[in-house]
Amino acid sequence: MIWLLIASLLWGPSFGLIPILMREPGMNAYTLAFFRMTYALILFLPLLRIHEIPRRKRVILILIGAVQFGGMYVFLNLAYRYLRGYEVAMVTVFTPIYVTLLDGLFRKKHASVQPWICVLLAVGGAMIIQYARPPESEGFWIGFGIMQLANLCFAFGQVAYRDLLPKLRKFGDMFVFGWLYFGGVLLTGAAFLLWGEPAQSLSAMREMSLTGWGILLWLGLVPSGLAFFLFNHGALVTNAATLSIFNNLKIPLAMIVVLLLFRQWDHISSWPRFLLGSGLMCAALAWNHIRTPRAIQKNTL
Repeated sequence: MIWLLIASLLWGPSFGLIPILMREPGMNAYTLAFFRMTYALILFLPLLRIHEIPRRKRVILILIGAVQFGGMYVFLNLAYRYLRGYEVAMVTVFTPIYVTLLDGLFRKKHASVQPWICVLLAVGGAMIIQYARPPESEGFWIGFGIMQLANLCFAFGQVAYRDLLPKLRKFGDMFVFGWLYFGGVLLTGAAFLLWGEPAQSLSAMREMSLTGWGILLWLGLVPSGLAFFLFNHGALVTNAATLSIFNNLKIPLAMIVVLLLFRQWDHISSWPRFLLGSGLMCAALAWNHIRTPRAIQKNTL
């Protein structure tokens, strides 16, 4: 669980840094996604095992990364055409349900009632925080559908990685994770070429400030590189309900980080709603921990 917590905290500054970076010349959403994936791949490239891992497993890892990271980024960027920023945050709250359903499909068994109660508490807590104001965009339901595809991509990657890694146990996940980023680079690279106006973007990026390059480097190496790895690593050593809950618990954790670092008080529109929603998610996490047998807590693989 500690890995999921650290990853969630590392993602926090992104919400304050991305708006700053998007004001830099040449930096559109597809350019940003491609560079983030590229830097993440570079971070794990020295650890990558090439010949030791069977070719079929390498292909599976690349496909998982293409879906979890590439697909998630592409659909997320498309959703921003129809939704405002707070609306995008609103409709990410259903990811825990997808994680739980997909985990049941991969393991060919249905979750018992208790994990589902914890998951629904986490979803309810996130909805209390996020639905503080009604949607305003005309294309809200189109954006809502696109964001569910992004949520499904992110959920699928977590569960598929969790299912595959025991078969590669002897390598250690840090030595195979670069293959996921390779898949992410392939898909975000294709999106960058199609919709990111590459010639214009790369030309304009020559005028980027040192601050802009520093933020881009941070976003690629830390939130995309290190935090994604830690979150997927956490998926290996926690049960499905804990993983599902953290998919929403990262929302208030990120909001707190943004508040502390950037003093952006408008990120929390209602403190009572924020505290109530966060409390529900923490209660779901605590209940799941108490009700889960210790043998499963120690080894969920």
